[in-house]
Amino acid sequence: MNKQTVIDLVSPRLKLIRTEMEYTQDQMAEIIGISKKTLVQLEKGRQEIGWATAVVVCALFRESALLRSVMGEDPIELAEIAVHEEIHSRETAASASINWWTEIGQWQQYQLQQHTAGGHYRIIGADQRRLFSTGDREKALAEFKKYMDML
Repeated sequence: MNKQTVIDLVSPRLKLIRTEMEYTQDQMAEIIGISKKTLVQLEKGRQEIGWATAVVVCALFRESALLRSVMGEDPIELAEIAVHEEIHSRETAASASINWWTEIGQWQQYQLQQHTAGGHYRIIGADQRRLFSTGDREKALAEFKKYMDML
């Protein structure tokens, strides 16, 4: 596994990832930090995506079914493996004692939480998997209500 492998997996799928996420070319270019002109060239295969842009796509679209189908469950991990020979997860005593999330509400197996540092919100299910994230409190509450209404 190397950088070129990651580039080769992401580059030809950029347009498909964009359409899967229902973004326009203008929106996608803004999100990944390139010009629309460059995005068009990448999507048409006239230019190859760079390493930094490939990593940005892996990070910001890690939930993409298309990206996961070629890179596995965690596209970021594949990018990390491309540059590090080994990855050892470390949990320091300080980080182990910090709870980064404050519970705002709970209903059945669903929890609405707010990040203590960033202030953003997430809804997680029974398996602690993130179901929804937003920086907008009203949107978080509205989405949480949808989960409450489902049961």
